[in-house]
Amino acid sequence: MLPFTDLTLVFTILVLVILIVPLVSAKIRVPDLVLLLLTGTALGPLGFGVLERSTAVTMFGEVGLLYIMFLAGLEIDLYQFMRTRRRSVGFGLLTFLIPQILGMVAVRALLGVGWPAAILIASMFASHTLLSYPIASRLGIHRTEPVTVTVGATMVTDTLALLVLAVVAAFWEGSGLGLGFWAHIGVGMVALVAVTWWGIPRLARWFFQNVTESGGAQFMFVLAVLCACAYVSNFAQLKPIIGAFLAGAAFNRLIPEHSPLMSRVHFVGHSLFIPFFLLSVGMLVDVRVLLGEPFTWLVIATMVGMVVLTKFAAAWIAGAWFGYSRDGRRVMFGLSVVQAAATLAAALVGFELEIIGEAALNGAIAMILVTCPLGSWVVDRYGRRVARLALARAAPARAEQRLVIPVANPASAARLMDLAFLLRDPAMPGTIHPLTVVREETDLDEAVGRGEKLLAQCMAQAAATEATVVPSVRVDLNPSDGIARAIRDLRATLVLAGWGGELTAGARIFGTVNRNLSERCPSRLMLCRLMRPLNTTRTLRIPFPPLAEHRSDLPVLIREAKLLARQVGASLHVYVAGPPAASLRTRVEDATPAVPCVFTESDTWAEARGHLTKALHPDDLLLLPLERRNAVLWTPTLDRLPDLLAGRFPANNLLVVYPSLAAATVTAPPEPAPAPPVFPDLRPVDLPDGLTAEAAIHRLCRDGLADAPDLTDEAAALLLTSARTNPVEIAPGIVLVHAHVGQRDGALALVGRGQVAWSFPQPATPPKLLVALLSPKGHPPEIHLRALAALARRFRDPGLSDRILAAATATEVGEILANPGD
Repeated sequence: MLPFTDLTLVFTILVLVILIVPLVSAKIRVPDLVLLLLTGTALGPLGFGVLERSTAVTMFGEVGLLYIMFLAGLEIDLYQFMRTRRRSVGFGLLTFLIPQILGMVAVRALLGVGWPAAILIASMFASHTLLSYPIASRLGIHRTEPVTVTVGATMVTDTLALLVLAVVAAFWEGSGLGLGFWAHIGVGMVALVAVTWWGIPRLARWFFQNVTESGGAQFMFVLAVLCACAYVSNFAQLKPIIGAFLAGAAFNRLIPEHSPLMSRVHFVGHSLFIPFFLLSVGMLVDVRVLLGEPFTWLVIATMVGMVVLTKFAAAWIAGAWFGYSRDGRRVMFGLSVVQAAATLAAALVGFELEIIGEAALNGAIAMILVTCPLGSWVVDRYGRRVARLALARAAPARAEQRLVIPVANPASAARLMDLAFLLRDPAMPGTIHPLTVVREETDLDEAVGRGEKLLAQCMAQAAATEATVVPSVRVDLNPSDGIARAIRDLRATLVLAGWGGELTAGARIFGTVNRNLSERCPSRLMLCRLMRPLNTTRTLRIPFPPLAEHRSDLPVLIREAKLLARQVGASLHVYVAGPPAASLRTRVEDATPAVPCVFTESDTWAEARGHLTKALHPDDLLLLPLERRNAVLWTPTLDRLPDLLAGRFPANNLLVVYPSLAAATVTAPPEPAPAPPVFPDLRPVDLPDGLTAEAAIHRLCRDGLADAPDLTDEAAALLLTSARTNPVEIAPGIVLVHAHVGQRDGALALVGRGQVAWSFPQPATPPKLLVALLSPKGHPPEIHLRALAALARRFRDPGLSDRILAAATATEVGEILANPGD
């Protein structure tokens, strides 16, 4: 009976373990990494023998290890890493040399083994695996200096330890350590670094500019590049974990922290690959080795004791040298003491070549058994103290951030939403308000329906992030007046408006609506000309025009510029002129967050503008601070600058920022909490496979509205219009259309299951599930949009969407939607 070999049953057991263990760990306050390791030990072939350490488990486990290293490179603060690179190298050398030298002497003296075995066993002490890094990331301390230094040191010590392994193996096999051996390793390392740091960013920018994240294509590209880099590192005589880390560092500037792509990267890693790695490592542990012969006990005690003592000594010495707190030094120890991947690789190679015996192999496994839970516990316990201290030192919480985004067409709406996600300040609570204003015309229902379809796309885009998004539709005779009223009602702190209309001279360069906004919008206003994906930005350039040092919003503007640069992984290039240059430079340097800054100081504004235009590259983002017309600091000479820059550099992204009007309040009052989503009633309908879109919608309305046959034709016509003009693909294989129809008591969702022969341009993939949301005519737009949001979030839940697509009938789909927790 045992072990189970049926692949479906094995996978079910592993998924249940990954589901249950975090829930249990939260109750008993034990790190989930530790429980996953212990569960793997219990279920594995060396425990109760429930599961084998099969090829599938090993493969997912290896990918999980690569994923840990990839996340370490992806989340590391590269700017701080470059500032502290000497400390990273210093700690890397310390945490390699102290265990290597002391371990070699101790193993040679206590265990009586030869020099090759002593050197190889000591290299196991020197290496470490960032197994407890996910805990540091979850606690929010992954950008603190002790963690950043330790992550950088990991590359140094693991590279040196694996180099020791290669040298000892070559010497033992008699291959020789001549010039050819060292040349092969040196050239391979240089080539690997060149490919990752030069090739990946260029390839990724091209891909991101041409392929959207719709359907997860960008995530699959990232995963493919990760695995490819890990494999290529073998040709440089390096382990795949080095290539995975370099791949993460290469993507560091290309995947913003608050973006749908980063959300997908984290979800897949923390929910699948990393837990599989922990279970795989746990299956290697044999608790019975503790019952072995006295010499085995001596080997285990020596190896476990030396790795803990030498790693602690290295972390404590380096932390004291760098001036870190005691808790910071303990976090460094917790991150660097864990033994798993490199240790296991060295032990298996040494055992296969008969450099070390079975006792040393058991000692390596015992090191894994002890250091994995020890490191996780140390990081969890003392990382919380570091996090609390960092939180106490942080600036006090400011007023709520409310971003209002007037949207008019799908193309600009998507990029404005992306910009809003990047400008979200993590230190402030906040809400994003996509807004559409429709003219008060004869066919008002149709106009409101068009606005709702546009906002539905915004909601679908936001469903992949953790942002709070509250859309609204306004009706007004004049769009400018409607937007201005909405801005006041929502008490916006920043308005992000698209670059409307043809650019003309003088005050009309932004079109009528935006010109009126620049004159009447009470809040801070950012006019956005977004021509390419923001995450491909290399440099954010900001020229400060004359009198900019007197702007009322200068501190906020500088923080937003640095926050945006950090999110997209770009450097900040500041152009200043005249006597205020020194004070502006100081204010930019002192502002948070920290990003790499370059300053160009000129004697005159004309000279600074010339430096700017000469340096602009198509991948640069230009942020231009301007004053409102007739304001105290307004100068007419700057009115044509946005027009000139847009005409001369049509491929560049351009943001023009205006301060708030003098009448606007500096601190916005607290906003009431947004109303919860309203989930509509569900009516499942089974559709025969192969129906055209028109036939499927008619069948859906006929069967779903059987109690109101007089609404069938009207609903079908409206839904067909929605399908032709703006269908929403809320998940792969699931299409949503919506409309207002007739007089009903509330919102109704018709859920049709069946392969539809989709004949409209979007989406390209024929849907397996067709969802039609119908709200009564006269229903407030906000309620309709909240129903859309509730549907979108439920369908975009990765766990639910897989279950929904796998359901055999529409009734089963309806039950899953109605009871998602079952």
